[in-house]
Amino acid sequence: MLKRLVAWCCWGIIVNDVDPTTRMPKPRAFLWFLVRLAALCACLLPPLAGLAAVTGESCLDIGIERALAGDYRGAEEALSRAIRLNPSNPEAFYNRGVARGFGGNLTGAIADYTKAIALDRRHADAYNNRGFTRAALGQYQKALADISKAIALRPDRPELYNNRGTVRTSMKEYAGAISDFSRALAIDPALSGAYNNRGLARLLSGDQAGAEADYTKAVTRDQRYAAAWYNRGNVRTLLGNQRGAIDDYTKAIVLEPEMLAAWNNRAFAKLEIDDYAGAVDDLGRIVDKQPDNAAGWYNLGIARKLAGDPEGAIAALRRAAALGDRHAVEVLQRFGP
Repeated sequence: MLKRLVAWCCWGIIVNDVDPTTRMPKPRAFLWFLVRLAALCACLLPPLAGLAAVTGESCLDIGIERALAGDYRGAEEALSRAIRLNPSNPEAFYNRGVARGFGGNLTGAIADYTKAIALDRRHADAYNNRGFTRAALGQYQKALADISKAIALRPDRPELYNNRGTVRTSMKEYAGAISDFSRALAIDPALSGAYNNRGLARLLSGDQAGAEADYTKAVTRDQRYAAAWYNRGNVRTLLGNQRGAIDDYTKAIVLEPEMLAAWNNRAFAKLEIDDYAGAVDDLGRIVDKQPDNAAGWYNLGIARKLAGDPEGAIAALRRAAALGDRHAVEVLQRFGP
């Protein structure tokens, strides 16, 4: 029975930078991996006691189970033993590549995917995973070639077009990226991540309205998609719809209370509609969670000043200055006591 871990990526936009003069948000997109792990197995694996007196196939099972449990080092050990017992099995190299990737050893993961491909030239998952691992290392041309090969082998799989679209987005090939995401959605209209990712490509190509429409489709299909709510909030901020942005950031925060970028950007949207007290509350949450965040203290100081709390403003600005924020030093020189 074929057992295989599948890693795939979904990327999105985070707009969490501020203009150094105005300290208002400015769009600066960067791509992040949301890597999910699943097992393409026809049955659940049984509980395991250890590695004694096991075959290469059972070591493979153990490795998969440990990886699914988040024990990537233990998974790598089991899969390495599977390789020693059967060095001609591409699935052992493939799965060890997944475990190594999740464990942070990207170079080792690429080596394993390469070995899996050498043993099985039609291993679409190995090409795909090697591709987005190379993308994580900034090797975009190689990543594009790998994922294109995976598509050639399995043109029916929407996630492969989605992944190639993310690579093309990183390469600033926005038209090609949009085409890939659209192809993924033509195969699977329920793929909410592809709407989110196409929204990013459209935003970076200058189509803010198209980006908003895609993010709306993403959250319509997945009401718990916190990143898409957040991303739509960012676009609505850019479009001047601050109240709509606040609603979106709030939904993201309800789903992921630790998403400090949403607290930060909601505070800026509140400042735009003169809700200074609300902005102070949001920015206070950030410095509570990150007391060494100099920019957070600076922003809190400005918000407190706008809210009519000069003493609180000075205290926050002094904290920011102590943490090395030069803007706070300049403001204190002009407005301090």
